[in-house]
Amino acid sequence: MTTEAKPTGTDAARTRPGKPPVPGADAAAGCGFREIRGLVAELSRLMDAHQRARVAELDLTPTQAKALEELGEPKTARELAAVLCCEPPNVTYVISKLEKQGMVIREPHPVDRRAKRLVLTDAGRALRLDLLARVGTASPLDHLSDDERSALRDQLLKAVGRGAIPSPSGD
Repeated sequence: MTTEAKPTGTDAARTRPGKPPVPGADAAAGCGFREIRGLVAELSRLMDAHQRARVAELDLTPTQAKALEELGEPKTARELAAVLCCEPPNVTYVISKLEKQGMVIREPHPVDRRAKRLVLTDAGRALRLDLLARVGTASPLDHLSDDERSALRDQLLKAVGRGAIPSPSGD
């Protein structure tokens, strides 16, 4: 029984047994697509490791830290869950821990009597600012100038199909 060698890499994209060649396969490979994908993944890993180290310095879980970051303005648990991409019961657990630490309070929603707003206390606001300062210090992007970071942001927004969006203050 003989076996045929299977093509790999760009050759595999071009030669699919019984199917026409993939249009643009060579062009995508030639423009550095794989290198760009690898660099984006590497940068993501570096930024994630940096964030986790800064969060650990404050004895927070990554989810608690993300909740603090997102509570710059009061939100309901449902709104926070949507931002954190999780279910409201998970947010309730995280917020209960932050509430016990004196970082968050629940107050009545000004419009919806059924809902509660999650509001940072003075201690919560101070911790949030400390967290943001730590995450923004010695980051993998620190060697880039403000203009270079802005240009990178604009290119990434374009790549993900969101175009250039004005940078929010504080970023």
